[in-house]
Amino acid sequence: EQYGYVTSCPSNLGTGMRASVHVKIPNLTADGTDAKAKEVCKPLGLSVRGTGGEHTPIGADGTVDISPSARLFIKEKEIIGKLYEGIEKLMAIENA
Repeated sequence: EQYGYVTSCPSNLGTGMRASVHVKIPNLTADGTDAKAKEVCKPLGLSVRGTGGEHTPIGADGTVDISPSARLFIKEKEIIGKLYEGIEKLMAIENA
């Protein structure tokens, strides 16, 4: 009671690790939003955020924060692997 309470989002249980990268995807964000990027990323198992974190806008140049959606019951090396594979596919779509 003296110090308050520690809370955590259940999606951060498990390894406690969230790996992400900032990438420029100007073609997928040409309308100034991340809507198309989210539509493309969801089936790839990726989450899209603004560059300042959750609920922040994308960069003016189309820069977004990309991370794997899955963090529960997954090993650290699997998180990195999924991020790498997902970014590879995302960039292929961006550059098509």
